Amino acid sequence: MNKKNIISLENFLGRIDDLLFYCRNHRRYVRRIKHDTKKKKVVSPRQQLGRARFRCVVMLYRAIKGTFMREIWRVSPRPDGMTGYHNFIRMNYSAFNLKGGILDFSRLKMSYGDLRLPLGVCVKVEDRRGIVITWKTGMDELQGEGTDHLYLFLMYDDETFRFSLFDRLPDCRGDGGAIVELPLQEQNPAHLFYFFGSVDCTHFSDSGYFKLT
Repeated sequence: MNKKNIISLENFLGRIDDLLFYCRNHRRYVRRIKHDTKKKKVVSPRQQLGRARFRCVVMLYRAIKGTFMREIWRVSPRPDGMTGYHNFIRMNYSAFNLKGGILDFSRLKMSYGDLRLPLGVCVKVEDRRGIVITWKTGMDELQGEGTDHLYLFLMYDDETFRFSLFDRLPDCRGDGGAIVELPLQEQNPAHLFYFFGSVDCTHFSDSGYFKLT
């Protein structure tokens, strides 16, 4: 036998291939190392889109939850066992894209409820300093109580979820319109969501949408 080809493992400690030589309580042991045979889970493009959308809609909810908007979703109609938070996620999930931006602002619902919007809503921008919003007030056009309050939610088109909430307007459904002064001029176009709420703040309408240009 050629002694040059013999490897002595008498005092060896360490790893050779998938064998581990070690010492415990002055005794030497050897064990085989198990390899992780589990395959890495492949994430499909559809799953990536779902995860991106979920992260972003959660960020949007966190941006508004410190305002009156949280109360709107708390009382929103929803299946039994579902919270207002999960209802917001469910209603706004499809508005986001894979990159974390808002795919379509018109798909967002900033309010959701059992009241109806009046017919003939029209929004006009006045010299980019304010907006005039009007609607019809006929018997079959008002679509609700004349005392319902008007709410406006203004969102900027820069993917930072910056917004201005007008939740203390004196204007009501029965007034047929309102003139609202906008915040300081923004370079990016803004998106306006309008909706109505009952006097006791227990019922709200779905939000309508208008892009300010």
